[in-house]
Amino acid sequence: MRFHFAQLSGNQRYHLITQTVTPRPIAWILTKNENDSFNLAPFSYFTPICPEPALLAVSIGNKAPNIPKDTKRNLLREKECVIHIASEPLMQALNESAANEEYNHSELPRTGLSLSDFVASLPRISDAHVALHCRLFDVHNLAEAAFDVLYLEVLDLYVSDHLITQEDDRTNIDSQQLSPISRLGGNDYALLGKTVTIQRPS
Repeated sequence: MRFHFAQLSGNQRYHLITQTVTPRPIAWILTKNENDSFNLAPFSYFTPICPEPALLAVSIGNKAPNIPKDTKRNLLREKECVIHIASEPLMQALNESAANEEYNHSELPRTGLSLSDFVASLPRISDAHVALHCRLFDVHNLAEAAFDVLYLEVLDLYVSDHLITQEDDRTNIDSQQLSPISRLGGNDYALLGKTVTIQRPS
C-alpha cells in the first residue's frame, strides 16, 4: 500500500512515521523549571548529527497552540539540559516521565528517581548509565507544524565505569550492558536484542 502524504493529516503522517522509522533512540531530557525544580521528559525525534562541533538534534512540539512543551520552554530560556540514555531497568520511570504535568511541577517524584551531582548548574539521574550535558547551539522553527528542531552541543559526557573498556586510544562502551530503550510506534518500546557485527569494506 502506498500513502500519499499530501492527502494525509498531520496526525496520520505522525503515526505512519513513528511506526516505520524505527527503532528510534530516546533523549530523556532534564531541564530546570522557572521555580528551580526539574522537568524530565522523553523525546524520540532525536539523533546525533555532527561530531565537530558535537551536535545532537531533537524535535519538540507544543502542548497546545502557542504553548510550548515544558522541555522546550526551559531549553529556550536556560540554554542547557542533560540528556540521558535510559536502560531497560528504567523503562517504567521513563514512561512515567511522559505524563502531561502542569508547568513547574516536576515529574521526578512520580518516577521514584534520585539525582546526583553532575555539572554546576544541573544534576543527572543517578541510575542512568549515560548522561550528556548540552547547551543550546541553534533553533530551527518549523512554524506551520508548531515544532522546533533544537540543536544541542555536547559539552560533557558521563558513562558508568562498568560499561567502559579501553583499546589503545579507543574507548569502547558495551551496548549490551547499557541495554538502551528505543521507541517504536504507539505504546511500544524496543530493547537491543541481537547484534550483528560486519566488517566495513575498504
